[in-house]
Amino acid sequence: MLEIWGRRNASNVMPVMWAVGELGIEYVRHDVGGSFGGLDTPAFLALNPNGTIPVIEDDGFVLWESNTIVRFLCRRHGHGTLRPESDQACAVADQWMEWFKSTAYRPYIDLFWAIIRTEPARRDRQRIAALTETLNGALGRLEGRLAESDYLAGDTFTMADIPYGPLLYRYFTLDIERPRLPKLAEWYERLSGRPAFQDHVMLPFGTDPEAWLRLERQGAAGGVGR
Repeated sequence: MLEIWGRRNASNVMPVMWAVGELGIEYVRHDVGGSFGGLDTPAFLALNPNGTIPVIEDDGFVLWESNTIVRFLCRRHGHGTLRPESDQACAVADQWMEWFKSTAYRPYIDLFWAIIRTEPARRDRQRIAALTETLNGALGRLEGRLAESDYLAGDTFTMADIPYGPLLYRYFTLDIERPRLPKLAEWYERLSGRPAFQDHVMLPFGTDPEAWLRLERQGAAGGVGR
């Protein structure tokens, strides 16, 4: 059985869980990271010396880094579906997965921390505005891509779309200024209609650190499923 280490509400764990849900893989998930701790134990560091989540073990094979895990699972269980069959389409999927990490992820996660993970009285409004502008600019480039096809790697849902799940859910939920990006909104609507997205990405996160931690602890039972 596939084992997954990582709390369910972590931005880098949710794409892995979404992929697992889409692929129907039987799994057990262990709560570590965030308020659960456990990342600095010898047992965990033996799995990932970086002390970060997610980590998986699949039949004795250990792997970390979220996009790498998503690619691995899609190669094993979703070749020709979530992992495109042609080399060109697969390269396009890889391209957008890399672009997520290089361009979209940092302003997104910094903005999320600046709002939800910061007490209201300590929030830096100028920084929030600057991060929002940067993120909106990046997502504007996605708008152009989505004018060409329904999904990032073409007209069908693939692994290319998966890393963006937590970003899109939180982007459309946060109380921020958003430009009119109709193709992005339509893409999000298509993704949010998928049951695995609803199960593993659309998790409530509250409006402040106290609510965030309370909701995080609701995942304390870990997870088993397929």
